[in-house]
Parts: sequence; structure tokens; C-alpha cells
Amino acid sequence: MPLWLLVIFLVLGGLIVVKMLHAIAVVSVFPVTQGAMFTSTARVKIEAIMNAVPMKPSDFFVDLGCGDGRALREATKRYGVRCLGFEINPLAYVLARVQCLGSGNIRIRWSNFWKADLREADVVFCYLFPDVMKRLADKLESELRPGTRVVSCNFPVPRWQPVEVLHAASTLHNDPIYVYRSPASSGSG
Repeated sequence: MPLWLLVIFLVLGGLIVVKMLHAIAVVSVFPVTQGAMFTSTARVKIEAIMNAVPMKPSDFFVDLGCGDGRALREATKRYGVRCLGFEINPLAYVLARVQCLGSGNIRIRWSNFWKADLREADVVFCYLFPDVMKRLADKLESELRPGTRVVSCNFPVPRWQPVEVLHAASTLHNDPIYVYRSPASSGSG
């Protein structure tokens, strides 16, 4: 067999294996994600968020469904904040762990954020499906301290009034980014 043909078979085989791993990762977490798949948040969106939501080094930034950890890396790079990301997709989790290696300010948990306590968060970031946003609003209202900042890409938090609605400086990634301050809640105090 010619070498060029062997290389083509190896490349195609590798691509098939990666695609199968991706499919298995999506199917394995389907009961929790209800079909939401890992997609990296565009850098231009993260840039808009970081510009609009300044943080102090003492702040605690939490990403619900951190994917590859892109928002975590930018928050700690720009502001030196402590970061925690939750990810249940095994492929995205491994990718985030690898890409965040060496950052002592970033922790990534392979776990379901619905079971986590978010009371210590100063900023909560999410890019979730609209069908989970009502449940998320209930969780945030019961756990966050008043004034905690919440950023949601593309989909609003039901019952909450945004302080600001951002749009990234890009025609391709110009969906709304909602910035909130947590109202007084039963979980505060």
C-alpha cells in the first residue's frame, strides 16, 4: 500500500474516532443537558462580557457549563479572579482541564451545577438552552446574594430585568448578552 494512501486512511480513521467520541460524550450526558451540546463561546462575546463586567481579584467567577474553559481563562487572565467551572460533557471537561493547566486560580469540576451551591459566587456566567432558564432563575434566586452579577448569553433569565443588554462587535456573534444583578432572595443572609 502506498504511503499516501496509508496517511489518508489514518487521518480519516482519526476523524471518525474523534466524531464517535464526541457523539458518545453528547449521548452520555443527554438526560441532564436535554440535548445542549458543547460549543465554544466566541472570543468576541467573551471580550464584550469582560469589558462590561469588571471584577476585582477577590471576586469569585463561576461558569455553569464551562465547555473548554475559555471564559474562565479570560477572567483569571484579565482580572486575576478565582474561577470555578462546571462541565458534565466528558470531552469538554478534559479539554478544559488541559487548556487550563497551570492556572492556580481555575478549578474545573466534572459535575452537574444543579447540585452545586452558588452562594459564594460574585459573578455567574452561563450559556444555556432556553428550556432550562426558568429552573436556573429559581436556583439563582434561592442561592445568590443580592447584587451578585449574572451574565447569560443569548437567552434571558425569566422574571429578571437586565441591567444591560450587550451585543458583541461582530455580525456573526451579535446575539444578546444579558447582564443582571441578583435581586434579594430567600437564600441570602
